[in-house]
Amino acid sequence: MQRLIEKTTVPPDGYRYFQEETRTTVRAPDYDNLFAEVARHRKVNNIPLGPLWQAQVEDQLCQQLPSGFCKEKDPAEDQRNVFTRMGWSDVLHGTQVVASFAIHGGQTVDQALADSRASICARCYYNVPMTGLCGGCGHLQNLVAKTTGGRHTSSDAFLKACAVCRCANAVQVHMRVEDLEKGVPAEMLARFPDFCWKKQEVERLRKT
Repeated sequence: MQRLIEKTTVPPDGYRYFQEETRTTVRAPDYDNLFAEVARHRKVNNIPLGPLWQAQVEDQLCQQLPSGFCKEKDPAEDQRNVFTRMGWSDVLHGTQVVASFAIHGGQTVDQALADSRASICARCYYNVPMTGLCGGCGHLQNLVAKTTGGRHTSSDAFLKACAVCRCANAVQVHMRVEDLEKGVPAEMLARFPDFCWKKQEVERLRKT
């Protein structure tokens, strides 16, 4: 589930929650009052709160907001500090992806798909700064970045690197899954979170 990054920063269109049972949008002036208002609304309408109701309220709000306001919460840890460093195995995986990319003429996905992928990356707890970028790795990333024609997404300002695949997110969101799949061994695939677009697309591809 997603959580607000800055709880005191009023999001676009304010703090709100849509209660499906009553078809009502509950609004509040601030973060804490949103939960109080939802609780009051549910009590008046005999709707149980449930064990995860506050997380569900916040997640629904985040689903409606643009990139930069929320992050996915790691279910295993309250706080996650992830840093990534590229190694030679990452260079090998990257080379396989770039080779497939070049063989297929440098094809890219459409803008709508790239924007959707970028929004997911921007909210992910594995979207982290890259450290120890070797010359070969940088060359591969620069090569693909040039080939994708300098394309951008609405979430570019929030994109860093993926701590699982050590990929530049601003680049990989534009690439076809058929090419990306070449650099995703089974053990890496298992480490992506379930909401990850790359995991979902690679799994679908391998089932065909």
